[in-house]
Order: sequence, then structure tokens, then C-alpha cells
Amino acid sequence: MKVALTGDVALELVAPYFRQAGHEVYVPAGFGAWRQELLDPASPLHAFAPDSIFDVTAHDGVLADEVPGFYDERMRRLASMPYSLDGIHAIVEEFEFQRLAAPKKILAVDADNTLWRGILSEDGKDALIEFRAFQQALKELRDDGAILVLLTKNDPSENFMRRDMTLADGDFAVRKIDWSPKPGNLLAACEELNLPPESVVFVDDNPHERAQMSAHLPEVAVPPFPADMAAPAQFMRRLREYFFSGIGKTLEDRLRAADYANRAAARKALAGAATLDDYLGGLGLRAAPSIATHEDIERLAQMAGKTNQFNATTIRRTKDDFAALLDDPKKKIFVFRAEDRFGPQGIVCYIVADLAARRITDFVMSCRAMGRTLEYFAYAFASRELGYKPDIDFAPTPKNAPFKRFLDSGAQGKTFYTEIAPLRSHTAPPEKTPDKAAHP
Repeated sequence: MKVALTGDVALELVAPYFRQAGHEVYVPAGFGAWRQELLDPASPLHAFAPDSIFDVTAHDGVLADEVPGFYDERMRRLASMPYSLDGIHAIVEEFEFQRLAAPKKILAVDADNTLWRGILSEDGKDALIEFRAFQQALKELRDDGAILVLLTKNDPSENFMRRDMTLADGDFAVRKIDWSPKPGNLLAACEELNLPPESVVFVDDNPHERAQMSAHLPEVAVPPFPADMAAPAQFMRRLREYFFSGIGKTLEDRLRAADYANRAAARKALAGAATLDDYLGGLGLRAAPSIATHEDIERLAQMAGKTNQFNATTIRRTKDDFAALLDDPKKKIFVFRAEDRFGPQGIVCYIVADLAARRITDFVMSCRAMGRTLEYFAYAFASRELGYKPDIDFAPTPKNAPFKRFLDSGAQGKTFYTEIAPLRSHTAPPEKTPDKAAHP
């Protein structure tokens, strides 16, 4: 990557460490010259055409709190460069996270020397030393809505996590435990979750595994592994800030991880179903349709901003947009909360109807609800409430082929959902289970 460094320090003393990390680096000539070069289209900085411009001093406050001896007063006096060697390494690592930053849904994590110190197949389960702070932080991230995937090269085991550890087997939506290459296993996990690889952050202590993942699936974010997983506060701050800052804001966020785990349990429990209809019929699918209220705006804006596959027009409406729609008597927003016999999902679908035009302008459904026939239930319900079958606006994109298939069916099909009153999940978030009570 081509990176240009900025900041009011002696940048030429920091640049070699970025080059050691594999980056092509540009440093403006002269102390503070980057301001002038940024404003001058004919400057060498613009000719360098950097992929990223990184302010070396931008993270001083947080890094100084996290890194003992972050500053070096002697270097400040002698060379106008205030950082210690540990401080410089922390700055470079911060850049490595920042350049990968993007909203993610899945955290795929290794086990040996990542969740614990030791190697299961060599040391035995009893000899493993849990990285308790890291496992607790992962559990909290999961409770906020991140989807955990276990991706480890080991012999498969029915109860892989030791019973006294913070994380339990059930905290992982998918577990891939075998000796196969991890990129292939991650693709299989993404297929099970119906989410793309670009939704994933991959954490593994082994640099060869990280390199292999980056080479085979460059769309997966592979951040640097921390030097000490026993003290993971900085690492978890970076994971949250750069990849998972958007989670935990709605009830549906907090339901998400448990729902994906429940779906895995459903697949296992209903594996003996003879047909797809038998499988869907055994899920006990229920939906609670209602007219949207202002309490739903946060979730509606979240879905509008993130949903791609089952999204008719991919209109990225904001919270203000939804507030205006709710106040417009010529518009109506239907929301659909769903649950099955394994638990609630919250709002997973919404439809915006333009009453004057007799059309649906927005038809959005979470990928978690795809493949379960909710779309047919939702369209039939909206048609019944409106008193006619509305046309549906559609704008094709590279990612919304599933919605095109729904339109090609005439928006008609068998549904396995039954209608119920608004779900309990509409009024109260699920209580967090104490750590040890979560273990069988």
C-alpha cells in the first residue's frame, strides 16, 4: 500500500517502520510541509498518489494511555520526534487496523494460542490456560451482536470448549474443527450463515494462517495479532472501533448472534427432515406484522444502510428519512418481527408503501430471514392491509439477485409463517446470561 504520512513530528524517523511493514511511504520534505502539499495539486504528494494519508499524531491520546512509555522525552528534545520505539510500533499497528476498517458482522477466531495458551492436540485439554480477558471480551462482543465463528485445525470434538472456560460451544454460530485449509472452511461457514466473506474479521496467532487467509480471501480483514493476548484491551478496542462500532445499538443487534447460533442448532435438530418443506414446517415460524412507529426508526435505518441481497431498490434511508415517512399520511411502513421455536429475531423485514402511487418503494429483508418464505408472508400481508396487490419498485444491483428471483416468482409463493401478535422482543431486550450459567 502507498501511504503518505502527515503530522507535526519528524516523519522521516517514523517512515522506516512503515516500510518494514511492507508499505511504500511518502514523507513531505520539510517539517510541517504536508499542509502546503495537501493544498497544492501539483505537489509531489499528489504525484505520489497515495492509497492512504495517515496522520501519525492523530491517535496520540488513546495510545499514550494504552502503551507504557509511549513518549520518549529525550527523542522529543533531540529530534522533534516524541515517541519511544514501542510508541512507534503502536502507531504502525494502529494504521494497520485503520487501513482495514469497515463494518463487519463475523469474527472468525482460532483456538490454540488464541483463545487459550497451549495446543489442544499436544498439551491436552486440562493443560490449556484460558485467555480469560479475551474470551470475556469476545462474549461481550457476541452479546452486542457480533457473530462468532470457531475456525481451528484440531480433531473434531462434541464439547470443544472446556467447561470452566468463559466461552461455550454454543457461543459460536458455526464451528469448523478439522485439518482442512482455513480459507475453504471460512467460505463454508459464510455459506451456512448466508453472509459474504467481506463480512469477516479473522483472528489467528499463526502468521502463516493469516498470510494464507489474506492471499486466498483478500476481502477478509486480517488484522495484526497482539503481542500479549492475556492483556487484550488494546486489541479489543481496535476490533470494536474499526470493525464493530455499529453493533449493539438496537434490540435486533443483541438478538443477532443468538439467532445465528439458534439457526445452527435448528439445522442440526432438523437434519432428518425429508424435504425442505418438512424442515421449514418444523421450525415453528411465526411473524408479528405491525405499522412502524418512531421507536422502530433506529432499526429501520440500520437495515436500510446494511441490507443488500433482499433489498428492492437499496435506497439508503436515514433516520430523518424514516421520521418523515412516518409523518407522511401518503406513506405507510409495515414492519415484521419474526421468531421460531428457537427464539426471537426482532424486526427482520420492512415495506414502505406509497399510497398515492399504489406502489411499494422499499422492500427490505435481513439475510437472517432469507430462505424461510417470510417475503411471501410480508407481501401478502401488505396486500391485504392495502386492499390491493401493489407493484414493487426494483433497481437491480450486483448483489440483490435474491430479490429479483422473488419478483420473477410473481411475489407469490407458499409461506410457512403464521401470524401472531407483536412479539415480546418488541418491548424488552433479552437478559444477559451470567457467564457460568451459560454452560451446560
